[in-house]
Formats: sequence, structure tokens, C-alpha cells
Amino acid sequence: MYLSTFKLNNKVFIGCKFEDNLFRLDKMYTYLTRKPSPLGFKDMLSLIEREDVLNELKELNGKIQNIMSKSDKYNELLKKDIVYKINDVQIAAPILNPHKLICIGLNYKDHCLEQNITIPKNPILFSKFNTAIIGNGDNIIRPKQTEQLDFEGELAFIIGKKGKNIPIEEAMDYIFGYTICNDVSARDIQFSDKQWLRGKSFDTFAPMGPFLVTKDEIKDPHNLNIKVSLNKNVMQDSNTKNMIFNIPHLVNFISKVFPLVPGDVVTTGTPNGVGVFRNPPVFLKEDDKITIEIEKIGVLQNTVVMEK
Repeated sequence: MYLSTFKLNNKVFIGCKFEDNLFRLDKMYTYLTRKPSPLGFKDMLSLIEREDVLNELKELNGKIQNIMSKSDKYNELLKKDIVYKINDVQIAAPILNPHKLICIGLNYKDHCLEQNITIPKNPILFSKFNTAIIGNGDNIIRPKQTEQLDFEGELAFIIGKKGKNIPIEEAMDYIFGYTICNDVSARDIQFSDKQWLRGKSFDTFAPMGPFLVTKDEIKDPHNLNIKVSLNKNVMQDSNTKNMIFNIPHLVNFISKVFPLVPGDVVTTGTPNGVGVFRNPPVFLKEDDKITIEIEKIGVLQNTVVMEK
């Protein structure tokens, strides 16, 4: 399923995408079962934390497809405010409140080569804060403190069940789904600090979305085309097969340090082509549009505005 968090009349809901429609999951559950919607259908984190929720969603998706084949039922759902046209709602980041937002640095060989640095022997971990998360279409705010605002298009995965010291061969069982993330970075701050947290955690520095795609929809997350464009000019063009450390390796490595829990988001690093290592460097300025497209997931686009 293609899941989303969306806003309507200043309220937040979760839905599932079918073609150009969004089904509001809590109302859809009640419509299909004649039972009150569980608390787990109120927000994305609660949904992910539900036991056996992927099978539950698969069954629900089948019923939605059946309804879409019946025009009378579909029209009934429209009248009951159970289904909306995607363009009629505001799509937010798919998960607004992950327990942890874990990022991986230097995970593509070509990204290391463009910096003329040694390929790491182990994954490099850093983090961002939840306050940096924004959704598709939201503005990236360029802080007054930086003159070197940069982009990094990345595949992110979302954890679906708790684990510590997770074996590599079992790691994919812990994945709930995937989304797109832009690891926005203030390079001058990042490099002057000699560590990455401050330069990557300003407000709006973690655009995410537009959808959370459950893992059953993506046969191989290690073979997805990833493309980043700045004002329609392609800046990054690669494939997730070029990761140095794949997803099972990352899950195993991270979970040796701290437990992974449902709703944790892990970004997997960016390929070459970021602005700071171009000749001459290219940094984001006001009104720039940055677009990230990952095969089978969708398109994440945000516009840069100046901090007031």
C-alpha cells in the first residue's frame, strides 16, 4: 500500500492511495467492519506499532480495490468523506513523530570519490531531530546562519518491529516500508563544527514523503533508480544498488548499539552530485525547487525560501 499522512481542515489523518484517490483509513475501517476504528488508525506511528498490521493492511487494500470497481459504492464513500481526491488535501510527511530519525553518511562509493576521501569500513551514523521534518510541497527555510545550503536525495526505510542485535539474515523482517528523504545540509556549519548534527537539524531540513510505501510493494529496495533535480536540472542520478552498506547490514550494525523500534526512520545515504562538491559549487537559493524521484516510491518536491 501507498500510505500517507494528510491534512484537511486543520486536522491530520492517515490514508491509503489508490490511483488519484486517498481513502481515510479510520473511517474506511469502520465502514468495512461496522466497528469503531482502533486507536492505531489515528496516526502513522500508532498504525506501524499495531501487531500484524501489514497483513491487516493487505486485507484492507483488497477490499478497497473491490470497492473501486463499483461506481455506486465509490460515490457513497465520496459522500461520507471517506475518500478524497489527492489534489484536494494537503499531503504531510508520512510519519511526523518517529521515535528516532537515524541517518547514514558516506554510503555511496561515488559520493566518497567526489570528496576524495577513503571509503568507510563501517557505516557512519548521525541523526536529525523530528522538528526538521516537513512534507512534500512544504518550504525548505534557508537559515540566516548559512551561505551554503545543500541537498541530498536519499532512500529511507521505516522499522516495523522492535529488535536489538538483529542478525543480517533476519533484518528485512524488521522493515515496514520505504519513503524518500532530503538530507538538507548547511555545509559551512557542518564542516566548521567537525560533526554533522547542528548543520543538518535546522527546522525544515528533513523533507520526507510523499508516501510511505509498504515493503510488499517493493521487491528489491537495492535496485531503485534515484534522481535529484534542481530547477529541472539533473544533479544526482544513480541507483540504490550502489550503496556501500545495504539495508540488512545497516539494520544489523545499528541494532548492535541501540534497539530499533516501530516507527524509527533510517535514511540510507546519498549518491554523488551534491552541490558542495561540484566545480563550481552549487548551493540552494531562494525560490529554488529541489525534486527527488525514487522508482516505485514517488516524487518529493520542495521550494527554498529565506528565513524572515
